[in-house]
Amino acid sequence: MRKLLSVIILLLCTVAPIVGVLLYEKFRTKDLTAEILARAPEKGNFLPRLLTFPVGEPVTIRIRNVDTVTHGFAIPALKVDGGKILAGHSTIVEFTPTQVGKFDFYCTSWCSEYHMQMRGVIEIVEKSP
Repeated sequence: MRKLLSVIILLLCTVAPIVGVLLYEKFRTKDLTAEILARAPEKGNFLPRLLTFPVGEPVTIRIRNVDTVTHGFAIPALKVDGGKILAGHSTIVEFTPTQVGKFDFYCTSWCSEYHMQMRGVIEIVEKSP
């Protein structure tokens, strides 16, 4: 009986944290508007490099650094600064665009000799009726 109880406790201690993390990730990403993968330009750059959102609607973007170097993320014209994103980590930025237009986003942390090419565009459009 003690062995069975020990096995059950061991299984719970092993499986419960894994299930908890998976469920947390599933529900946490539910509110995301978009996700961007960050990689040095010679490895693929930001993906996607163009995102489109309606004006006046809240935007939540997760930037996942899938690279081996630190990256950063900013959309200066929209006053969005995601700060530094360590290799293998993510950050979430939230904002509500108030004007229509195209706005550059780029990496703010020197990541490679092609760093200046690590950029993309956020396009804010009128809401569809």
